[in-house]
This record gives sequence, structure tokens and C-alpha cells, in this order.
Amino acid sequence: MNRDRLDRALRALLYVPFSLLLGAVLLRAAAPRTWKIEVYRVFFDDVFWLCVPYAALAVVLIVLALRARRWWAALCSAGCALLAVTAFYARYVESEQIVVRQSEVAVGAPLRVALIADLHIGLFQRAARVEQIVDALNALEVDVVVVAGDWTYEPTRPLAELLEPLKRLRHRTLSVPGNHDEEMPGPPLAVELDAALRLYGVESIAGRTADVNGVRFAGLGDRWAGKDRVPPHDNDARPMVAVAHNPDSIDQVRGTQITTMLSGHTHGGQINLPLLTEWALARATAGGFKRGLYQRNDKQVFVTSGLGTIAMPLRLFQPPVIDVLTFR
Repeated sequence: MNRDRLDRALRALLYVPFSLLLGAVLLRAAAPRTWKIEVYRVFFDDVFWLCVPYAALAVVLIVLALRARRWWAALCSAGCALLAVTAFYARYVESEQIVVRQSEVAVGAPLRVALIADLHIGLFQRAARVEQIVDALNALEVDVVVVAGDWTYEPTRPLAELLEPLKRLRHRTLSVPGNHDEEMPGPPLAVELDAALRLYGVESIAGRTADVNGVRFAGLGDRWAGKDRVPPHDNDARPMVAVAHNPDSIDQVRGTQITTMLSGHTHGGQINLPLLTEWALARATAGGFKRGLYQRNDKQVFVTSGLGTIAMPLRLFQPPVIDVLTFR
């Protein structure tokens, strides 16, 4: 291949990912909502398979550039190959995993809790993903499962159908809603979601408390919906743990006997890049939360990085997780 043809092939290789990304951004910004959802789903379900031939083409160009001693062209082609492999991994490998992480939290009573959040069933995550999550939860020896909101993300099928695998859960399961369950943003799903969860035995504790083996869980509604109020409760000696989707709701438990809050919302950044992710999350949450245990004055917040995705079905260096918390 002569140098002119090699340069044209390299330019085409560089233009493809940027053209696709620009198309996705314009689609998300300008298309009508119902049309956008379906096209957006097809785009991200299918287009990432193109990473395989794209990477193969990039490797061919690396070889040709090296033979022609076009070092800059070889370097650019290698970068394109790395980008394609990384995108394929983030879409079809890491985002489909479920990692179980163990942590200890000082609460004042022994209890084992499986904390999950941000399933985002709907646009990218289907009923098969719920099956996978249920199987993973059923394999754990815990006292209770706690779901810290955002069950949904632009579903186009009835939630009772999408969430049917929940009927196989063998552990008691407590839940609060997240912003995507409260039309913040998204369709109005709160009533439909509550009915589907009750159908399969999941206890919605938003606005009330629930006792599990000597620990009282207090459910808060979603912060973006203006519903993250601590429910009425009696003061007694039992440890009290709040569950709220948004970790910034820790502000709501000041002056209460609650010492610990369990949350999600951040996805741990979803795409976990050095410095950039921390910078973005510092602006996305008032407390700069990412994942793990945080101390805020006399309160502590544990933030799970969640199981699903939004905007793009990609996870990189932040796999979907079930956090198993051992209270002590």
C-alpha cells in the first residue's frame, strides 16, 4: 500500500469512532423520546460488535505502517486497536459481570446484609439480567437483601414482566426507590414499580421502618424527588440504619439516632478513570461520593457502585457489584 492510500485508510479509521460518538450524542439530544429509546437501544446493542472487525483492520494498518516505516501511522493504528478492544470489553465483558465484595461496618449489632442498587432494568438490562442477579443473591448467606433504588431505566415492557425473576429470591428483601424510579428523569414508574415489587414479595420501606434481627432499617424516598425524609420512629436502644438512594441524603439524618446509611446512585463512576472520575463525581454529588464507606461527622455512609448502567451500557474498571456488609 502506498503512502497516500495508507494515510486515507488511517483517516477513515480515526473518523469512524468519532462519527459514531457524535451520532449518538445528537440522537440523545434531538430525537423524539420514544423513537430515541428504540434506536438508542439498537445502536448500543449492535454497534459495539463492530469493534471486532475494527480492531482487526487497525492491526492490518499497524503492519502496513511498520513496513512503510510510517511510525506515527503505526502508533495511531495501535491506539485505535486498543480503543476498540477496550470498548468491546466494557460493553460485553465487564458490564455483564457480578462481583461480590465483602466489607465490615460498625453498626452495633451483628447482621449480614447484601446491598445492591442501580439495577437499571429496561433499556440495556433485560429480564435475563434479573435472573443472573437473583441467582447471585440466592448463593449468598445473608440475613437480608437491601436495594438502594434505581430499579429501572426507560423500560418498554411491563415491570411485572421484567422483574418476574424476583419471585425466586430466598432472602427477605427491603427496597427504596431511586431517581429513575421517580421520573427524575424517566417515565412515571413509582406506582407500577411498587405494585410489581409487592407482587414478588419485595418490601418497599420508603417512608417507614423495618426490623431485621435487632437492627431497624429506615427507608427514605428519593432526594431528587424531594422525598428523602426520615420516617417516624420510636427512639430505643436498637441500632438504626437508613436506606436512601442518594448518599447526599445523609444531610437528612442529622440529629437522629441513625448512625449509618446505605446508598447507591453514583455507579462508582461507571467508567473509572484516574482523576477524571473523581473530578466528575465531585460535581455530581455534594459529598463527592464514589464507592465504599465514608464518615460524615458522627454518621457513616456506605455507597455501593451498583449493578447496572445508564447513558451507555459500559463499565470499565468498575464492575457491577453486590456488597456484602457484615454489621458488627
